[in-house]
Amino acid sequence: MNYFLEIYGKLPRAGPGSDELTRRAFESIPSLPDTSRILDVGCGPGKQTVELLRNCSGSVVGLDLLPEMIDRTIAEAELAGVSDRLETVVQDMKEMTFPESSFDVIWSEGAIYNLGFERGLNALKKFVKPGGYVAVSEAVWLKPNPPTGAIEFWQDYPEVDTIEAKLDVVKRTGYEPLSYFVFPASAWTDSYYDPMERRIAQCEEAWSSNADAEAVLFEARKEISLFRKYSDYFSYAFFIMRK
Repeated sequence: MNYFLEIYGKLPRAGPGSDELTRRAFESIPSLPDTSRILDVGCGPGKQTVELLRNCSGSVVGLDLLPEMIDRTIAEAELAGVSDRLETVVQDMKEMTFPESSFDVIWSEGAIYNLGFERGLNALKKFVKPGGYVAVSEAVWLKPNPPTGAIEFWQDYPEVDTIEAKLDVVKRTGYEPLSYFVFPASAWTDSYYDPMERRIAQCEEAWSSNADAEAVLFEARKEISLFRKYSDYFSYAFFIMRK
């Protein structure tokens, strides 16, 4: 059993976010053709993928490395009645094979860290049309001099930085920043950490005395605890930009 997926892969979302935040970011895009084509990179279980389909008249391509996530995305789209405009691809975002200038918009919520922010923006650029848009959520510091515990939360992602530094990266990689906004704490709890706690409670008794499973539970509890203690110092921010 993949214990990590049994916890993280069963959550409503693969990371912080909400339908409202997806809509807010999408509404920051000035205009799109009726036949717009959107790529959702690292779509996870597809909550934002479906919200994009609800808010656009074109098509959305959901890309994820895990077939389980693609299956969930398809099921979400069918439930919402928008599956006729959904395409899906099981593929590593590090090895995307789309033709250049394939998309009007490239979207990525809580997933670009897999490439790194600067490297990721550079990698996405060739797939978006000239004048097209990129929207990504990315980890940022909200206050200077974060304590050790906050730094520990992001120990596996050294690119977390200030909003100003991230905007500098946006410009340096050849985009025009259009807007940005910071996620509220509820974006982390309502569809992510609160369901994660419930999932932990469902699994912990059955997984007791299983060292591999208990290690996953320990890390999940630790992540939630660090967030609650240090969430004043960090969050995600949405960055919307034009190529």
